[in-house]
Amino acid sequence: MLYAALLFIVSIMLTIVGISALGQSQGDLPALALAIPALWLLPQGGVSAWLLLIGLGAYGIVLPEQSLALSVSLFMMIPIFSVSFSPKSPWQLGALLLSIVLAMDVGLMALQSEGKLAGTPTATIVQIIAVGVIWVALRSWRAVEGNTWWPVFLVVPLWVGGMEHAALVALCVTGLLATLQGMLNTSLKEWVPRMGWILPAIGFATIVLIPWFEVPNPVLVAWLLILGGALLGEYLLEDQEEEV
Repeated sequence: MLYAALLFIVSIMLTIVGISALGQSQGDLPALALAIPALWLLPQGGVSAWLLLIGLGAYGIVLPEQSLALSVSLFMMIPIFSVSFSPKSPWQLGALLLSIVLAMDVGLMALQSEGKLAGTPTATIVQIIAVGVIWVALRSWRAVEGNTWWPVFLVVPLWVGGMEHAALVALCVTGLLATLQGMLNTSLKEWVPRMGWILPAIGFATIVLIPWFEVPNPVLVAWLLILGGALLGEYLLEDQEEEV
C-alpha cells in the first residue's frame, strides 16, 4: 500500500515538474523529446505505443504556435472522452458533453481568428485530435513486462544541445508512464483511470498557480466549464449505475 501511495505522489510531482519545464521551454520541443516516451513503450506496447507516438507528435508540432495554457487545458478533454464513450454511458449524455466541449472550443477558435487569443484555429483542431488519439492509446494500453530503457538515454543529446527543459519534459512523461504502469500492478490499479482526471487538472492548476505563466481568461473559463461538464457527466453516470 505504501508503494502504491508513493507511485501516486510521484505521478503528481512528475506532472508538476513536467508542466513547469514545458512552460520554460516556451512549447518549443524537438520531435525527439516527444518520441522518447513512446519509444520506451515499444516494441511491447504494440498499437497503443504507435498511437501514443502519433498523438504526442501531432500535439507537439503545433505547440510553439499555441498559448501554453490552451494547450495544457485541452487535456481536460480526456475525462470528457472517458465519460462520453463509456459503454455504460447513454448516447444522450455523450452528446451533451461533446456539445459543451465543442461550444467551448469553437469559442476559443473564434477568438484566435480575431487575434484576441494566441494561436490558430488549425493548431487547436490538431491538438484536439491529438488528445483524442492519446486517449485512445491510453485506453487500450496494457501493462507490459521488460520495457526497453535505451530511449531514455536519448535525453543526453538534448541536454548537451542546450535543451535541458525539453530533456526534462521527456523524462517526466516517460517517468509518468512508468509510474502509471507500476500502479496497474498494485492495489491502486483501480485508480489509474482516475488519473485521467487528476493529472490534467493538476497540470492546468500548475499553469494557473505559477505566477510567470499567463492564463487568458477565456481559456480559464472554458477549462472550468469543461471540468464542470465532465464532473456532471460522471455524476449522472454513477447515479444511473446506482439506479440499475
